[in-house]
Amino acid sequence: MSGAVIFDMDGLLLDSEDFWQQAEYEQFSALGVPLSPADTAKTLGWRCDYVVQYWYEQSPWTGITQAEVADLIINRVIALIIQRGRLLPGAREAILLAKSLGLPVALATSSNHRMMLATLKHFGLLPLFDATCSAEFLPLAKPHPQVYLNAAAALGVAAVDCVALEDSVTGVIAAKSARMRCIAVPDAQHQHDPRYAIADKILPNLLHLQAADLLGAFADGTSA
Repeated sequence: MSGAVIFDMDGLLLDSEDFWQQAEYEQFSALGVPLSPADTAKTLGWRCDYVVQYWYEQSPWTGITQAEVADLIINRVIALIIQRGRLLPGAREAILLAKSLGLPVALATSSNHRMMLATLKHFGLLPLFDATCSAEFLPLAKPHPQVYLNAAAALGVAAVDCVALEDSVTGVIAAKSARMRCIAVPDAQHQHDPRYAIADKILPNLLHLQAADLLGAFADGTSA
């Protein structure tokens, strides 16, 4: 059977977006950047260095480099995941469904490589993936498609034969730019965002994922 399944991590498998927002708000506030907790939603799905650069351009600080700020945020997020993190409903089941169908499974995330491995190990998911790809060291992260193309290549499967599962608009753009089918799983707050229309299917959560979704039932590119 040809084809493969590629999962995003933050916000899709792991309920971590609030942790990113908390860590970013804490760190940027300590640096004197004038932002509210709600402001952190502007950069959901972005690679951490992109987020740091964005806020530095809004309100430059001194005394600590952007790379050091990114490391502090990542360390805080990892700590929060270990302390309070949880998998989202249907996350483990979705991975196991793909494997039960004989489909190779990869992870493609914009998150830091160290955080990716720490998270997967903490939840016992690492052995379930045939390949894991972080965009940390790529020139461009999502919405650029490279991390998805790398994941497909790591599995030895053509990108057009892959289905990606994503929660953010940024990630959906990346997957579609890689010419993959994409199943979007937005959180409840963003379920009706019209930008998700480019996805091939939209689910309320991973508990609704069916075998047909992964086997190409929506390969004609129509949204559902």
